[in-house]
Amino acid sequence: MKIILIALTIESVILNMEGAHLKIEEFKDVTIAYMRRTGDYGFKNKILMENFKEHLRKENLLNSNSIILGIALDNPADTDRDKLRYDVGLIVSGEPNTALDIRKIPDGMYAVFELPHTEQDVAAFWSNIEQLVGDLTVDKAKPMIERYSADKVAKHLCEFCIPLKTD
Repeated sequence: MKIILIALTIESVILNMEGAHLKIEEFKDVTIAYMRRTGDYGFKNKILMENFKEHLRKENLLNSNSIILGIALDNPADTDRDKLRYDVGLIVSGEPNTALDIRKIPDGMYAVFELPHTEQDVAAFWSNIEQLVGDLTVDKAKPMIERYSADKVAKHLCEFCIPLKTD
């Protein structure tokens, strides 16, 4: 695996890892309006995402600045398949006018990987996540987050945000 250090600052580290672009980012006071599904991860989460986007369109909440998160709240190795929870949420500010539930995303530092939004690239990312995070210390108490900003989706890109321990 080829790792090239491009930039190092106090605020962020950017790496290029075999097509997956990495930066370190702080999440602070991120609020989402969301829908939750309980059950085995997979295709039904994709259906939830499509239903969620349709709901956002009906509420006029989906636009060119929208950022949608997909959050697998449970580890399939530790949780029964029928109890796995998956949230899809829209990042909101203030007091959004919506019937959706509202919650905060855990604050902290995240390794953010940008990669092509294809089934093959996403599967390769999850298959190689241990190697991709390398020496970074993953905070397994927090969920990993999929991030879909409208501008990146238009370029067929997505981001995966891996929570990091900072202690």
